[in-house]
Amino acid sequence: MILTKVFANVDEINDLELYHIETCLVKSDDLTKRILRVTSDHGNDYGIRLDDDSEGLENGSAFKIGPKRLVVLSVLPDEVIKIVPEDIDDMGVLAHLLGNLHKPVQVENGQITLLFDPVVVKTLDQRQTKYTVEKAQLTEPLRYVDLTNGK
Repeated sequence: MILTKVFANVDEINDLELYHIETCLVKSDDLTKRILRVTSDHGNDYGIRLDDDSEGLENGSAFKIGPKRLVVLSVLPDEVIKIVPEDIDDMGVLAHLLGNLHKPVQVENGQITLLFDPVVVKTLDQRQTKYTVEKAQLTEPLRYVDLTNGK
């Protein structure tokens, strides 16, 4: 079965207990793909090919496969580096540093998150920047900055 439209995110479905749910585990970078093959916890194979280019996949994306049946994507936890800059100057320097390393990051609530990379760790250690390494389930894929404005 080819799934072409995201029904909703499971966090937005109020009567979720009324649905039979099959879960498909995916890697966070799979969320950036337009075409994807997944296998559910029930052993069923599905293809995902989104019709709408503006639509994206995220942790919890749900596809309706029947009147009360859903296929839900669940992102496997990634090992990530989390950095909380000390001030706006530190944020600027870190943004410049991580940009030079060409690493996709997520900035949210004053915290920078990126996938674990030993080169980044070594760079942060040399700069004596405080950070943590932990397993985290990313809700959205880390993306490179699009400087083309979609052109």
